[in-house]
Amino acid sequence: MRWLNAWWGSMERHPWMWTLAALAPLVLFPQIDLTVASWFYVPARDIFPARSAPFPEWIRKSMPVLLFAVAGIVAVAWLAGEAMRRTFLGVSRRVAAFLLLSLALGPGLVVNVILKDNWGRPRPSTLIEFGGQSTYVRPLMISDQCDDNCSFTSGHGALGFWPLAFALLAPPAWRPIAIAASVAFGAVVGLVRIAQGGHFLSDVAFSAVITIGLILWLYRRLLGDSSKNHRQ
Repeated sequence: MRWLNAWWGSMERHPWMWTLAALAPLVLFPQIDLTVASWFYVPARDIFPARSAPFPEWIRKSMPVLLFAVAGIVAVAWLAGEAMRRTFLGVSRRVAAFLLLSLALGPGLVVNVILKDNWGRPRPSTLIEFGGQSTYVRPLMISDQCDDNCSFTSGHGALGFWPLAFALLAPPAWRPIAIAASVAFGAVVGLVRIAQGGHFLSDVAFSAVITIGLILWLYRRLLGDSSKNHRQ
């Protein structure tokens, strides 16, 4: 528990240091992306086997639906509270704004609208190295090899890290465990998409930084560290 508190405290105090440490190697050394992707590709069969495996496919198809359903429940609880003029199911006006804005701005606007549909980065499964016709593009380089819903960044990865917003609302005694569990969940979702040839490691890493960064910024702006704000 103590090491979790120390790790999270370091992330909050030095966000740029952690961001640089996570992303710089992936930008400077493109072979990392290609090497990690190759771990999940079977040349003899010319496939990423996880692309058709039941559990990874369940995560790819069902995880977004489940998380959007959770967002819907948050919205309904907030509206019910507004109608009753009191907090309903613990979802105050500030909490609802925090949860819904972190979803809309991170996985929604930045990742899916601004980046995925405009960056043009081809997915691993479309590369020459993995049986396709496209060439590898570094994560920060705009390309014309993909028209829309492209590889940079990972939409599933961004969604997978969104539960961190709920973890920050956990009671202080449980918050470190909740944070660790939410980050682990996002990492698993990202790993599934990498294993399926849908995204590079760098796609998932950038999605994690974008989503976590926006969540922390919104938390400080809307809720801060005072628990009394959660009831407003």
